Amino acid sequence: MPDLELPNWSGLPADWFLLLLRVLFAFLLYFFLYQIVRVQLRELIAIGTLGTAPQEPARSVVGRLTMLDGGESGLGQGTVFVLHPTSLVGRRPECTVEIDEPFVSAEHAELIHERGTWWVRDLGSTNGTFVNGQPVRVPTGVQAGDVVQFGRVKLQLST
Repeated sequence: MPDLELPNWSGLPADWFLLLLRVLFAFLLYFFLYQIVRVQLRELIAIGTLGTAPQEPARSVVGRLTMLDGGESGLGQGTVFVLHPTSLVGRRPECTVEIDEPFVSAEHAELIHERGTWWVRDLGSTNGTFVNGQPVRVPTGVQAGDVVQFGRVKLQLST
């Protein structure tokens, strides 16, 4: 069996190696900063667009979300949120379901009651929306008893 030859790295001057490490570090640092700015801009856009919407008339109650795990929100297990035919979930005070938790986006998801069925739609949240542990990528039907998760917060739907 022939011997395998390993590349000879001793020919690479230490200055070039250090330069390569510095360039790699700078790239990773700028990529990290880019990700932070991208998430912050998404949050700021969500905050700015909701405040310009006209006031909606009062809506009827058609469902409830009961808190199972509030994460860092400070909301206790058993906290109940009243749902309207169109309900917005997020950190903003204007949301129907306001959850002040770091892993919940300003406008995280939307719950819509249409023709007797609940639908949940993720609004491009950073930490995702899940129904019974499955990620929501398209509007997904939700039934009474299903567990809906926004970031780390888990709630159960009841009608």
